Amino acid sequence: MKILIIQNREEILNPMLQLNENHTSIIKKQFPDAEITVVDDVKDEIDTKIDETEIIITSRLHNIDFQKTENLKWIHVTAAGVDFLSDDLLNSDVLITNSSGVHSIPIAEHVFAFMLMFERQIHKSFRIQVEEKKWVRNFKFQNVSELHGKTIGIIGLGRIGRKIAQLAKAFDMKVLAIVRNPREEKNVDEMYDMKGLDNVLETSDYVVVCLPLTKETQHLFDYEKFSKMKSSTYFINIGRGKIVKENDLIKALKDNIIAGAGLDVFEDEPLPDDSELWNLENVIITPHYSGWTPYYMDRVVDIFCENMKAFLEGRRMPNLVDKDRKY
Repeated sequence: MKILIIQNREEILNPMLQLNENHTSIIKKQFPDAEITVVDDVKDEIDTKIDETEIIITSRLHNIDFQKTENLKWIHVTAAGVDFLSDDLLNSDVLITNSSGVHSIPIAEHVFAFMLMFERQIHKSFRIQVEEKKWVRNFKFQNVSELHGKTIGIIGLGRIGRKIAQLAKAFDMKVLAIVRNPREEKNVDEMYDMKGLDNVLETSDYVVVCLPLTKETQHLFDYEKFSKMKSSTYFINIGRGKIVKENDLIKALKDNIIAGAGLDVFEDEPLPDDSELWNLENVIITPHYSGWTPYYMDRVVDIFCENMKAFLEGRRMPNLVDKDRKY
C-alpha cells in the first residue's frame, strides 16, 4: 500500500502540522507493508509521486492533480472540517476520511476558557489592565458569578460536543444537547433534535455551537434565534462562522438581547478591521485557533491508523465522510 504524506509548510501552522519520523514509524509498525513517501505541499513534488499513490494524508488538496491519480483509493484529511471538497472529488469513488476527534480536548478547554472568563469577568479586568492600568475592585463592575448550577446548551453533539458535556458535568452544570438523532448519552441531561432548538435556546445560560457547516446549518443563528435566548445568555461559536448571521449577532449584542459572545470563527476570516465585533466589550475574540495543540499530529496519526485498520479489513471507516453532507 503506497501512502503519500503531503506536508503543510504554512508558516503559521508549522510545526504543529508536521508529520515527523516518529509518526511515520508508528504507521510502519502497525502496517509493515506500507510504503510511505513524504513530500512538501508543492505541485511539482506531488506530481512526481501522485500517479503511484493509493492513499494520501494531507491538510489541503489545492496542489493535487486528480487527473493523475488513477490508483488513488482514499484521502485522509488532517482537518476535521472538509467543506472545501470539490464537486469532482465528491462525485468520485475516492474515499474521504477526516480527523474528527482531533480537536475535542483543546476546543472543549477553549470553550471553558471563554465561559470562565465571562463568569469571573476576567475580560473586563484584563481590558483595564492593558488600557488603563487601574486597580478597579467593585462588585457592581466585576459582577462575577459561577458555572456551578448553570445550564449549557450544546448545539451539535459530536466528539467535541461530548467532551464539552463531560467538562460541564465536572462543573456541576445541567447539560442540554441538540443532535440529529437523539439517544441516551452519558453526561447529557436532556437531548433534543432540531425541533427542540428553541427550547434549548430559551433555557440555556450558555449556548455553544459545535455544528459543521452544511446547507441546513448555514445562517441557522439569526436575530430571531438570538431573541429566543435569555438576556443573561452567552453565545459561543467554535463551529463555523457562516452558521451565524454576523450582523444579526452584532445587533443582538448591541441591543442587549444576549449578554455576550465568545467567538473563534467568523463569516469572513480574517475578521475585517472594520467589524464592530472588535469594539464590543461583551465579546471575546480568538482568531480561529481553538483546535490548536502541540499534540495535534500525534492524534491525527492515531485516527489515521484506526481508519487504516478498518480499510484493510473491509469495514466502514470510523471517520468516513458523508459526501452528501460533507462531514
